[in-house]
Amino acid sequence: MPENNRRMNMRQTRKKKTNTILNVLIGIVLLLIIVVVVKIVTGDEPKESAVEQTVSDTAEKQDDTVEEVGEIEKEDSNESTNQNETNTSSSTENENQNTNSVEENDESDSGTTEQSNDSNIGTVEEDSEWEPIGTTQTGEHVSSYDSSSVDWAEKVKALSYASGLDPNNMYVKFLGNGGSPQKSIGTVTSKDGKEIYRISLEWIDGQGWKPTKKEKLASLEDAS
Repeated sequence: MPENNRRMNMRQTRKKKTNTILNVLIGIVLLLIIVVVVKIVTGDEPKESAVEQTVSDTAEKQDDTVEEVGEIEKEDSNESTNQNETNTSSSTENENQNTNSVEENDESDSGTTEQSNDSNIGTVEEDSEWEPIGTTQTGEHVSSYDSSSVDWAEKVKALSYASGLDPNNMYVKFLGNGGSPQKSIGTVTSKDGKEIYRISLEWIDGQGWKPTKKEKLASLEDAS
């Protein structure tokens, strides 16, 4: 019995020591946890503060940069606008100069083109450089309005020449006396009807029919 008691006491003693060691270890672990938590808590706040300050500074710099870029873009836009206005002004001046030049050329050329007061007549053109179209006729000239005659064919050729229409793309709507035996007047259209001209012709002995006036018509109304 004494031996059993001694062993039991030894076991209890060992158990107490083990419990004591475990309690100490647990306490140390808890202390370490507390220290770590405190460090984390006390260490994160300054970091967060620093981060917040950095973010704030960065945001302010970005705002400053945006403002600077905005000012630069605004200046570039103003410069571009001024440049465009300058270019537009120069272009307008050039156009005016070109218009004046064209008007001077029109005045210096042998031909003239005028707007008509007649609602059915767009422009009236006279060109002293129009030439007689030539002729195969000989002897005394007699104007003919027979569509199978040589004189008729030469009149149609002169109408094509003055109008600028190809004979294959032209209808003769009217061809008659122009006020005297040696003058004729004819009205022609393109086959699509978009171009209508009334042309005055004059006979030049030995040279054929010569255009003297071209009127651009809006319609075939009163086309003769």
